[in-house]
Amino acid sequence: MSANFERRALTGPLSQFPDGAMIRLWAALGLVSAQGAWQEALQRSGLATMASRARQAIADASAPYRGTSWAARLAPFLSIASLVLLLLASPYVGTGMNALLVLVSFAACTFQFLVDPPFDHAADALDWPFLAFLAVSVMAVGFSPNLLLSVKGLAKMLVFWMSFFAFRGALRRGERAWVPLFLALFVAAGLESLYGIYQWKIHVAPLALWDDPDAENKITRVYGSLKNPNLLAGYLIPVIPFAAAAALTWRNWLLKLISLGTLLTAPLALYFTYSRGAYLGLAAEGVVFVGMGLVTFWPTIRRKPWMMGLLGVLVVLGLGAIAFAFKHSPALQERVLSITATRTHSSNSFRMNVWIAVKHMIRDSWWAGIGLGNDAFRRVYALYMVSGFEALGAYNIFLEEAAEKGVFGLLAFLWLLITMVSRACYHFARNEQRAWAIAAIASLLGLSVHGLVDTVFYRPSVQILFWLTLAVILHLPHRERGAA
Repeated sequence: MSANFERRALTGPLSQFPDGAMIRLWAALGLVSAQGAWQEALQRSGLATMASRARQAIADASAPYRGTSWAARLAPFLSIASLVLLLLASPYVGTGMNALLVLVSFAACTFQFLVDPPFDHAADALDWPFLAFLAVSVMAVGFSPNLLLSVKGLAKMLVFWMSFFAFRGALRRGERAWVPLFLALFVAAGLESLYGIYQWKIHVAPLALWDDPDAENKITRVYGSLKNPNLLAGYLIPVIPFAAAAALTWRNWLLKLISLGTLLTAPLALYFTYSRGAYLGLAAEGVVFVGMGLVTFWPTIRRKPWMMGLLGVLVVLGLGAIAFAFKHSPALQERVLSITATRTHSSNSFRMNVWIAVKHMIRDSWWAGIGLGNDAFRRVYALYMVSGFEALGAYNIFLEEAAEKGVFGLLAFLWLLITMVSRACYHFARNEQRAWAIAAIASLLGLSVHGLVDTVFYRPSVQILFWLTLAVILHLPHRERGAA
């Protein structure tokens, strides 16, 4: 983000503050790109100097071939195509293939960076919480009682972080990257949703015991190709807000119809997963869209009585549809009401047992954690678990971060989330890409709420979309750059 942008940011009610102090404050909060003294100090650091020299050497060596090399000419296409393939295939392939596709995307984007440098090289204030999160993760591995298992977990996390850098490299180049990437996401999610709806229609048999065996209403919980209804719901949670943003902003009618198709089918498939955590996440996303949508359109609505009336009708119809669905679906009633059933519901009781054990783990390893990954978690959890209640994770992303990386890891993760949401709110307040800013905030909130009661956040198909969301927030001002 340029210095001109930062000067424009200092207009309005906050302009009475000193320019330098305000920029430093906003940079610390992650609202604007970091400039000034620390940026200069960063550029003079030994690590930055080494990286700059290495890149310059590669650029000088490749300069004679850029105009004639077919690989250099194809670099932008290869970087975008690799990410398109990743988003298309992610929900349909396993962990190993997801990792391979991320590595290919990272290599393609790195190659493009070398032969076709981006528009600017300024470090961003949001790099700080990410680097802190990375540093604490490495520290947690070093202090882990199960070093080899934790190194394996770190390797998995590094793959996810590579997807973040790949998405950043692509999205900073504007609309010509945004459209194919999100089109691929909507196609993959739309097909996954249709498959889930088909499973509901044929009453697909469950692959495991996913519900309380004492439940009065036997339900069909769809799972798509992901083999788990909670995982399918977790995958669809971040897709729905972005489909809404695309439907509102894309000008091409074919693209708009594809995004609308995903927007209609994904919530329906999510409903048939009967994932209670996903229901809460979807409700949180709805609150974000309704609240921030009213902020956006309220100045226009309040001046036109007919729009006020239409808004009232829409609210009544929406609430009526929810009430009708709830009243006429005993299975939905049982699932929703079981959220507050505590120990009387077997799934709730299981999670509560896990949370108690994890709290004891955190108490004993609060400063450095137990190490990264579900293998390290299971090894240590076996010492704390209630007999008969094995678990792959903490069933709460914040407890998971604290258990794996200690209190500093939890603080770094919270810092990353808070600064990302702050940046998105900042762009929303400045009326910059408001629909996409709302979608990014809703996606993060939906994932966080769902993650309070589940483990699917750390599965590849969901993690990749989490890092995509963070990359979207970083490059919201660049979305229309290069638009045709």
